Amino acid sequence: MAGLSGSAPVVNNTVNNIKPVVEVSANNPFIARDLDFATDWLSMLVYGDFGVGKTYFAGTSVFVEDYRDILYVALEGGEKGLKQLVKQGKKQGVDVASHIMVIPVQTFKQYANIYEFLKLHVKFRDSNDIKNLRRLEAQIKGYPAEVCKDDAQLEKLIPTPKMIRTVITDSLTEAQKYCMYQLLGIDPLTQRIDQEPDQAQFAEWGRSREMIQFLVRRLRDLPVNSLFICGQDTDQDAAKNWYYTPLLPGKLAGDVRGLVDCVGYLTTIPLEGGQVTRRMFMVGGKYGNAHIAAKHRFGSNMTSSYIDNPSMQSIYDLDNA
Repeated sequence: MAGLSGSAPVVNNTVNNIKPVVEVSANNPFIARDLDFATDWLSMLVYGDFGVGKTYFAGTSVFVEDYRDILYVALEGGEKGLKQLVKQGKKQGVDVASHIMVIPVQTFKQYANIYEFLKLHVKFRDSNDIKNLRRLEAQIKGYPAEVCKDDAQLEKLIPTPKMIRTVITDSLTEAQKYCMYQLLGIDPLTQRIDQEPDQAQFAEWGRSREMIQFLVRRLRDLPVNSLFICGQDTDQDAAKNWYYTPLLPGKLAGDVRGLVDCVGYLTTIPLEGGQVTRRMFMVGGKYGNAHIAAKHRFGSNMTSSYIDNPSMQSIYDLDNA
């Protein structure tokens, strides 16, 4: 996250230098917002087994105009799953690479810096402050300080800065692990692989649970679409019933499901002739001997409990029907 620790552009909290009628203070500690603000942005958790296509599904946001540009937070090197989107984009006339920015993350502190970047970015985005958007993008791309201060040069290097509307976290399962590393004093960048780490105690698990909830809440409450990818946890009871939930420790799996608008379980379904289809369950419940954790906010627009061959266009259509 080069450049984020240095001086950052400061956004003016007034519009056209018009002072607010009432200053927000301890005596007026809230601001009302229109209903559209709460309904325009989507928060979604997508979970499933390894290799089922979760990253690809989230990445199809690039083909929905209202969902791009995209910030892809790569906690486990999953950006390789986005490469097939480039080929698809050529067929659809969409320059995928120009609409997705990837930030690799190896520590929980780096994730915190990304959040601070996003807070500034959405302010500049919503005020159409192109100059500061360029400066901010140059900072996180690691451009030299003298370049970041040269607006004429930045205009040539970044003629059209990103307008991020969707943030993909891949994966929340890995984010929780990095969070635990931080609590245990482990630096993944310097820790020797033969050095035995301390075992997490009850207190660390509790703090980790609160920190991940805090992370999800803060991203969810930004004016962006927030997509969280998770691995799949499975369990079986004595009656041979299977339970499928997001791969997060303890009660955190349930906590996070309650914090987002939608929870989709992505799996593959075998078809005749050896073919398979990807299916996303959006309604929680029992299917045969499988109990699936899922939910949606689409009301009567959702006429089935699942979507076959899902994409973010499918989600957008349901959300805007």
